[in-house]
Amino acid sequence: MRIFKWIAGLALAGLLLARPGEASAGALAAAERWRVAVAPAIFPFLALLPLLTGDEAAAVYRRLLGGWMDRLFGLPGAAAPALVIGMIAGSPAGTMAARRVAGRSGMTRGQLHRLAAALPGFSPAFLLGGVGAGLLGSAARGAVLLRAQVLTQLTLLALLRRAWRNRSEPVPPPGEAEESQPVRAAALAVVGVCGWMALFGALAGAARSLAGPAADALLCLMDVPSGAGTVCALPLPGEARLVLLAALCGSGGACVGMQNLSALKGCGMRPAEYFAARLPAAALCAGFTALQLRLGDLPPLPLRPPLPVSALAAAALACPVLVKMRKPNF
Repeated sequence: MRIFKWIAGLALAGLLLARPGEASAGALAAAERWRVAVAPAIFPFLALLPLLTGDEAAAVYRRLLGGWMDRLFGLPGAAAPALVIGMIAGSPAGTMAARRVAGRSGMTRGQLHRLAAALPGFSPAFLLGGVGAGLLGSAARGAVLLRAQVLTQLTLLALLRRAWRNRSEPVPPPGEAEESQPVRAAALAVVGVCGWMALFGALAGAARSLAGPAADALLCLMDVPSGAGTVCALPLPGEARLVLLAALCGSGGACVGMQNLSALKGCGMRPAEYFAARLPAAALCAGFTALQLRLGDLPPLPLRPPLPVSALAAAALACPVLVKMRKPNF
């Protein structure tokens, strides 16, 4: 495995050196996407993770949501904040929240792996603005993708409720830095996301320059934003392109996968297991998109700036916890 990593690293370095201009352009484009849509969507949640996933939060959400979370998904109510964060903030914020919730509330590794397999996705800001309004010229088309993603996440959680039940080992608690300096830890995590996006953006730009149209399939697997632009340029009917985009977003791509696996380091989640779970996710997302198109036009979702929406959602999640801290018998 170590030899394979060295070979892969040398190959990637050679690719970047062969096309430095295109790689730089790809990295800059990825960093811009991070600045506009990703960082504002995930930072409020990451900064409030200690409040949203601490002992008080676990007690509140176990009491409020423990019954239906266990019946539907085989998960404790304490996992509810991670589920909501995964849907609103996208990856890797949802996985980071799941990792912290599991370590703080005594969840098993099997329960964490189920959350990590089902939650990966993209923020509403990316699907509505970046893909819908930006690439397809319609935020309503992005809303179709967003609804399909949420249905996919819930369906996968239900389908996987008995998976990895034999992994009963407890999840290690979060690091001391996350507890004592949450804002600093959140900022470092957000910058880390930028690094992953810039790396894969650079690789995508260099690969496209070297291989031309033959690199299109590779781009889709490596970097979803780059692959989404490729799919939108295909000479296909609009509905067919939307279904393909749904499958692409459901898969998540290698960039999102590596971010989520990095957040799960030390928790026993194997890369093969993670990426295997993305195959049914891609199929489900495409299927739910096709179903919506078959049903006809649905009410559009409003397009809003990502930072205020994320901050409001994070504050709403924190409200029950604040009530608990003020009224211990809540």
